[in-house]
Amino acid sequence: MIRSGAGLALCLSGLLAVSACGSGPAQPASTAAASSAPGTTASAAPGNSAASVRVGPYTQVFATPLPANPAQAKVIAGFREAQTLWDKADYTWRLGAPVKAYVTGQALTHLIAAVAAGRARHLVPAGTERLFLTHVSGITGSTATVTTCDDGSKLKEENRQTGATYAIPPGQAYVFETWHMVKLSGHWGVTAFSLAVPPSPRAAPCQP
Repeated sequence: MIRSGAGLALCLSGLLAVSACGSGPAQPASTAAASSAPGTTASAAPGNSAASVRVGPYTQVFATPLPANPAQAKVIAGFREAQTLWDKADYTWRLGAPVKAYVTGQALTHLIAAVAAGRARHLVPAGTERLFLTHVSGITGSTATVTTCDDGSKLKEENRQTGATYAIPPGQAYVFETWHMVKLSGHWGVTAFSLAVPPSPRAAPCQP
């Protein structure tokens, strides 16, 4: 996707309804996440469970450590895995076999569209994207909600044919994301998301 791990790329590509680019409804890479996404490199900071994943010229940073609560930690682990697989699909322009085990529903529909758009425009994610203030805002037996701030100030798109790079517009560099999670074969995956960009009040806590 043009903005990996978030839906804003779809807004920038004109693939998402304008209302979804506001606050209406419409990717952590532990070592385990990297093992199911060949071609990625994962690392974790000593002493905590924050992590980063590198896919080609793109680095996804999960700046918030895993929650101490075991149930919430499992939700975030599924969220990180889904984001990692999403990032790899963005870079390779194809959905590898594990993707549908972690991405479903509306989220999968948008991922498929984003992969097609990236391939058509020869674009891949580059630079660094940081997810911070990430937490589980609600959880039941089979559904959960993850909210996070997305810092795309160092994120770029790279044209694989020409090598040209394009920065994210400054007004869209920091967004607030809500990811809806579901249990999929014993683990958590993403099924839908919504975004809030400035001047939405929901995006205010994410601004530098």
